[in-house]
Amino acid sequence: MPAKFFKIQSKNKPYFLSIPSLDDFHYQEANTVDINIILEKPNISLYCLDFSRKWAIFVETDPEVDIDQFPFFYQAQYDHAKNLIAITFSELLEIGKQLEIPENLVIVYSVGRCGSTLVHSAFNQLENTLSLSEPGVYDQLVIMRQWDGSNDAEISELIESCTKILCTSSRLDDHSYRWVIKLRSYGIEIADLIFKHFPKAKIIFLYRDTETWMKSVFRASLGEIPNTVDSLKAMQNQVSQVSPLIHQDEQDQPLSYLQILTLAWLSVMEGYLRLHQQGVLALAIRFQDLITAPQQTIIEILKYCDIPTTNLTQIFEVLQKDSQADTILSKANLNNQQVKLTQEDLKEIRATLQEHSTIKTSDFIVPNTLQLGEF
Repeated sequence: MPAKFFKIQSKNKPYFLSIPSLDDFHYQEANTVDINIILEKPNISLYCLDFSRKWAIFVETDPEVDIDQFPFFYQAQYDHAKNLIAITFSELLEIGKQLEIPENLVIVYSVGRCGSTLVHSAFNQLENTLSLSEPGVYDQLVIMRQWDGSNDAEISELIESCTKILCTSSRLDDHSYRWVIKLRSYGIEIADLIFKHFPKAKIIFLYRDTETWMKSVFRASLGEIPNTVDSLKAMQNQVSQVSPLIHQDEQDQPLSYLQILTLAWLSVMEGYLRLHQQGVLALAIRFQDLITAPQQTIIEILKYCDIPTTNLTQIFEVLQKDSQADTILSKANLNNQQVKLTQEDLKEIRATLQEHSTIKTSDFIVPNTLQLGEF
């Protein structure tokens, strides 16, 4: 069965953190290739979904570059992409049906800016383990999912097939291989559908208190903070696609920047509470524990995932490094951003938290949070 093959002529991704899209490339159709190539060649990986054409887009990257070892999988795919391959959604689903469910799967959810990339790097130091940091298809599936659940059947099928394909590689012939998928913060919005298809997956949730999280987000913005009505409206509309507590608002006065961010944090925390209420088992990790007791925290994560805790020298070395080095979010870049929340800022954050039915404080502790003192 043939698949469309495109030569990349140029790249034009608008922003480092933007969600992957076929529009990231200027391309020209060259010929067709056998569809099985997407599973046979280790340097071909699923990049994004194109819902307008009902295509799944794969990128062919430099064979000598191990893209799963990078801080962000989607960015490494983009940077090293040479060619594109497109198959239809129906072909994607058919391939997915023929693939086995990965037996050793770990899903990492987080509020963001809380050490999830560090955990990803630690997992990648283990033998027979491959961690993918933020595959872009999950971002798109969150955006395309209707909050009322009206298209859950379609989104659910795509989640199953995309995950099976991402957890397949011709490099690996050992079924005991472990796969780790770290999602962006709003990936929690499709966690119920992921659990539906992969109920045996180990689930890790990383989080931190709102106020230190907010400072980190401010630094990560690199000074590009919306401060006009139009820019705040644009941000509110954009974030509302992935955070159900934020609604698109046609009124003249949009939410403030602090309100938008606080509600985005609350949406992720609420998503984790929903999973817990559904009886989904998980291990929650606080950022402060990961920072103050990194080795002990990582050991407990590995125990939870049924991974031996011997020969961890390489992991402990990684814990001393910047997990986002050589990216725009490296410590070297962010340390130049001085952030201080005023008393008025803190008052606004706390007022927004108080309006939530359950999570009313910045330092709210979610169920199943690791208690290091117990070990």
